Amino acid sequence: MQDMLKKIIEMDEQARLVKEQANKEKAATEQEIIETKKRIYDDYIERAKDRVRKNLEVDKANAEKEWEKTSLKHQTISEKLDKMYEENRDLWVDQIVSRVINN
Repeated sequence: MQDMLKKIIEMDEQARLVKEQANKEKAATEQEIIETKKRIYDDYIERAKDRVRKNLEVDKANAEKEWEKTSLKHQTISEKLDKMYEENRDLWVDQIVSRVINN
């Protein structure tokens, strides 16, 4: 009977050790999962920030090109209007005065 109790106690101790080892492995695995999750998240965020920076640079360059085109177009129109004014100033003034006086 003593041997039987001794065997039961030994089996109980072994079961506790196995359970304790399993709990330690579970905790280690959970910690590893948490660290992996954080690493993946941080990597994703960093790649997203890089993508935003690159897109911002491209968009800024495109906007600058469009601004240059628009500015050149406005400058050309302004020069054309100034030239028309210089060429037709006297005629326009005469026409305006004539219309005011005749009406």
